[in-house]
Amino acid sequence: MSTSSDKSAGSNSSSPLDYEALFRQSSTPSLVMTPDLIIVDANDAYLRVTSRKLVELVDLPLFEAFPLHIPEAGTIRDSLYRVRSNKVPETVAAVHYPIARDPAIDQAYEDRYWSATHVPVLDDRGEVVLLMQNVFDVTEMQTRENEKLAPGTADDVTDTPLAGVLFRHARLAQGANSALHAERHYLRTLFEQAPGFVAILKGPEHIFELTNKAYRQLIGREAVGMKVREALPDLADQKFFSLLDHVYQSREPYVGRAEHIIIHPPGEDEPRSIYVDFIFQAITDEDNTVSGIFVSGHDVTESYKLEKELGYLAAHDDLTGLLNRREFKEKLGQAIRIAQDTRASYVLLHLDLDQFKVVNDTCGHAAGDELLRRCSDLLSEGLPVDATLARLGSDEFGVLLADFSIQRGAALAESLRERLSDVEFCWGSLRFGLGVSVGVVGFDGAGFTLKEILSTAASACYLAKEKGRNRIHVYDSGDAELIERRQEMDWLGRLRSALQENRLLLYGQRISLLGGAGHEPEWVEVLVRLEDVDGTLVQPMSFLPAAERYNLSPQIDRYMVRAVIAYVANQKDAAEKHFYSINLSGLTLNDPNFVDFAGAQAAQFGINPASICFEITETAAVANLTNAARMMTELKALGFMFALDDFGSGMSSFAYLKTLPVDFLKIDGRFVRDIVDDPIDCAMVDATARIARVMGIKTVAEYAETEAVLSRLAEIGVDYAQGFIIHRPEPLLALDANR
Repeated sequence: MSTSSDKSAGSNSSSPLDYEALFRQSSTPSLVMTPDLIIVDANDAYLRVTSRKLVELVDLPLFEAFPLHIPEAGTIRDSLYRVRSNKVPETVAAVHYPIARDPAIDQAYEDRYWSATHVPVLDDRGEVVLLMQNVFDVTEMQTRENEKLAPGTADDVTDTPLAGVLFRHARLAQGANSALHAERHYLRTLFEQAPGFVAILKGPEHIFELTNKAYRQLIGREAVGMKVREALPDLADQKFFSLLDHVYQSREPYVGRAEHIIIHPPGEDEPRSIYVDFIFQAITDEDNTVSGIFVSGHDVTESYKLEKELGYLAAHDDLTGLLNRREFKEKLGQAIRIAQDTRASYVLLHLDLDQFKVVNDTCGHAAGDELLRRCSDLLSEGLPVDATLARLGSDEFGVLLADFSIQRGAALAESLRERLSDVEFCWGSLRFGLGVSVGVVGFDGAGFTLKEILSTAASACYLAKEKGRNRIHVYDSGDAELIERRQEMDWLGRLRSALQENRLLLYGQRISLLGGAGHEPEWVEVLVRLEDVDGTLVQPMSFLPAAERYNLSPQIDRYMVRAVIAYVANQKDAAEKHFYSINLSGLTLNDPNFVDFAGAQAAQFGINPASICFEITETAAVANLTNAARMMTELKALGFMFALDDFGSGMSSFAYLKTLPVDFLKIDGRFVRDIVDDPIDCAMVDATARIARVMGIKTVAEYAETEAVLSRLAEIGVDYAQGFIIHRPEPLLALDANR
């Protein structure tokens, strides 16, 4: 019943019964229409007895599809309207309606008589959404009655008019009773096999008049003839009796969703805990008085438990069983709204385990997981019962404390720190001391957003780590260090968005060969600018420190390498006339996959690796000397060049220079800026240039800003110079277009 089943799907969705098949295959002819008597469906039996096709009937008004004489039409229409209004079934007996015969038969139509039963179809709110007409052919019974009543027949038992009338009425009553019996049997079968549980309660005391099989299975007992309070004493304290009273008195239906019921059927050891969707709908008589209540619904226990289980999994961390970050943010958001309305005081703790990475890297992920579970238990045991604890990610946890002053919050944070510090984590023969850094933020609804509170707590935690780890840091609105960290945290989100949206722009600054044009390719250092969402151009020193601090710089490095190599590939003569240098962060030196990445990019775009020079600061190289030497050697083997930036800033620059296979030394601008007036700076630059020539390394002087500086650099023998007097950075495309 495609059209009607869609409209009533709400009450049948959880039943295993194939109601579509039941309707289609029923031997009782059935027609379905809207409350306005527009046909929406008919089963096969109905189509057979009327010799019609479904496409001929759908969307037609009933009396246009089946024209009737005025008396019959009025009878059928009035019955349907009463059913629509009263919401109870009704039967009309002996309607005369001729139907088309088989074309093989000469007679085009033959007289037929029908008994029609009209049934309302209600939705979950008790409103009539469809009307069903079930018809029964009573022609043979009516024909026999007519023949028996014809004058002179053998059944003409008396000559008196009164006897004939009584006999005729008796036969009609017999036929009507037979039709009604068949209809009752059909309706009882549908009622018994109805999807979900169904019961009919009569009177203000709610006496069970009918229950179907599903209802009896639900309550585990027979109840017909009993008052609901006597039949189901288990429900006395579960609000359902008062709901029935209210529906009976107010006529307003009640719809329950996943309502919890505890019922103890006779003979069972334990009570059942179930969840049901149901509706209580008042039943009215023809005079519109309430006579009872129709109860229907479904046992949704399994689906409810599954929904709850899925909800739990969505809100909790798999490893520790604590709330996850998403759910914690929901709780924190609720707390912020409460604080704004009531000025209640809350404290947020952001905790970061200090030894997790050491344990994870030394002993493996299984040990790291066990450490997280152990710390989760320790934290839970040290918190008030109403505190909210969550795992925010990796080795970070969050705690939300309601009705806490900042002083109490700081004291609790210190007790949690001590609690973890007193524990030794053992894995096999290895032992690790634990520690935790904690950021503490208090809020009472004034001026904080969810994002700001989380960012401030995380920044306070990072400050605690920077200041030596295993300590707490309490946020104060005048804390300059914390304000700086919050700004850096804000940059993280903006940087990630810029990377995803390709808003990191390529700029370039020329590096000039001193002492003549020479025959070497022109050198351009590629610089980065960030285009903010409002179109503002942001200088690198505003965001690169945050990227370095929070480990985002390797992503920027890869972005720049990919973008520059793609740019070189698109410039037909770029690789022959120019080469481009790209700055790498110290964190990239520890990336074991960067060499393969750079080589793959060059191969993919088909460029000569010699057109790319990577720059690493002296400080970063010294801090990662082994990794720096390895990476330089491997990249040079692929054909790339290397420059050591800010050379001379370290305490022992020349000591390790022999171990790094660099092509260029970029002399720290602090020595270059005052070379004309400061003899010590001049001597430093001269010494660097001399040693570099001996080693076969080219030199570049940074921060060359005057003609006098350029002249002195040329006298000393520095190979290249870079500074604003030579070229101010500009977009890379514009730079190449202006050459």
